[in-house]
Amino acid sequence: MPSKKKKPSGKTPAPIRWEFDPDIPTHDFLEEECLDDTVRYFVDWLEDGRFLTWEAVVSEEQGLPLTAKQKKALGSLLDFNDEEDDGILYIDEIPRPSEPWHVILNKIVPQLLVEPYRTIDPHGEAESEGWNQIVAALREHGQGLSMPPGAKSPEEVVPAELRHKLWLQFCFNTLSGFGQSDELTLENPEEICQVDYFIENLRECKDIVAYFGLTLESLQTRLILPEKDQSIFVREMQSKLGLSSTQELIAPRL
Repeated sequence: MPSKKKKPSGKTPAPIRWEFDPDIPTHDFLEEECLDDTVRYFVDWLEDGRFLTWEAVVSEEQGLPLTAKQKKALGSLLDFNDEEDDGILYIDEIPRPSEPWHVILNKIVPQLLVEPYRTIDPHGEAESEGWNQIVAALREHGQGLSMPPGAKSPEEVVPAELRHKLWLQFCFNTLSGFGQSDELTLENPEEICQVDYFIENLRECKDIVAYFGLTLESLQTRLILPEKDQSIFVREMQSKLGLSSTQELIAPRL
């Protein structure tokens, strides 16, 4: 008697229908009221492989071929060949998320963006570090997750302009706090080095600086320093980058 034919295992996840019968319990991932907690929760799910595991569960339910990563994620769960089993409704007592991971992500990341970025305003952990933490987790643990059409990597599920704005905000975080105390000012010689750190971050994000066509003039509409620091900031940036005016493009000088 010939062996039972196995479903092929693809290298990329098959399209999943993230729709369930009313009797299937689901979990509202965004029920956390605190943005810091929501970001940490999302990162934890990436690191623990929970999104991947739930995608494997749903793929199996829908008769879709499993990738090698999905098969591995299911390894510690019940054997789907057991016809008497009713399936998996909970993992660690938590039901499946009510939406795909990339839909959840695109509801979280807009909340991380601060526009314009005022250095005098307090910024929470999520606004300061959330995007970096999410991207680090996506790069290390996001391979194998399903992605919407057009996305070639887990990061690319977030629209390009929003990603670029968040990376620019990463640069702005270097100057966070200026104006919040008498010591945190560019009038203090010990704080001038923060401009150097800011330029280093801009160099890491040179493509993004070019994407927005940033000049010192346009930069100051996005990054709002205290009034007494603005002229010092412009002077230092022009001196350190060799900019001839506030209208000159910054990217070629990085």
